[in-house]
Amino acid sequence: MPESGDRLDITTFLLSAIHDMKNSLGVMVAFLEDALACAEQPAPARERTAQALYEAQRVDEHLIQLLALYKIDQRFYPFDAGEQVLADLAREALARVDTLAGSRGVTLRCDCAEGAVGWFDYDLVYGVTVQALHNALRYARGQVLLHAHTDADGGVEIRIEDDGPGFPDFLLERDLPGPLAIQHDTGNTGLGLYFARVVARLHGSDARRGAIRLENGGALGGGCFVLRLP
Repeated sequence: MPESGDRLDITTFLLSAIHDMKNSLGVMVAFLEDALACAEQPAPARERTAQALYEAQRVDEHLIQLLALYKIDQRFYPFDAGEQVLADLAREALARVDTLAGSRGVTLRCDCAEGAVGWFDYDLVYGVTVQALHNALRYARGQVLLHAHTDADGGVEIRIEDDGPGFPDFLLERDLPGPLAIQHDTGNTGLGLYFARVVARLHGSDARRGAIRLENGGALGGGCFVLRLP
């Protein structure tokens, strides 16, 4: 047991550990992307490498989300909303998942007007968009579509659609008020959806705040994740 004067600050320790794990995962992701770029890799090994890349990127995103949620909860996250070009966001998010999509034979499509701009925190919305793209890639049969548009009131809607089986009924029936119960058969904690909801609600005012929703159908007939910002 440590002496009283040497008491461990567990929060500082955990935050430091998360940063270290995130940095290590970044190295792993870069290595796996290089391995997938090797044309001589046999198909079975390529499939295993692609799955390892998906899992590494998924864990990396969750660590980033945990750090952001902690800072938001402690009220020292540097929220920085400003005018952002939607096409730039779409291109960067799609580039992040391009290697994984190619390894899985999934075509990435983008529907975004070049001149459209919105008002939001770029890093947070980028994180939500990439998370949704990764989820879509997990279930897509052959296509994923990213829509990014503004409306007449200056609001932003980002939709990520796939041609997979769609979201299960228990998710569609929820209003997504908070973290989901852990799904023991899949290990899913619902962290990604909770993070997306927190990010959405950081944008706007009490009269009109951002929101997320899940749908089935859309242009590709599968699952649709929708992020709406005022």
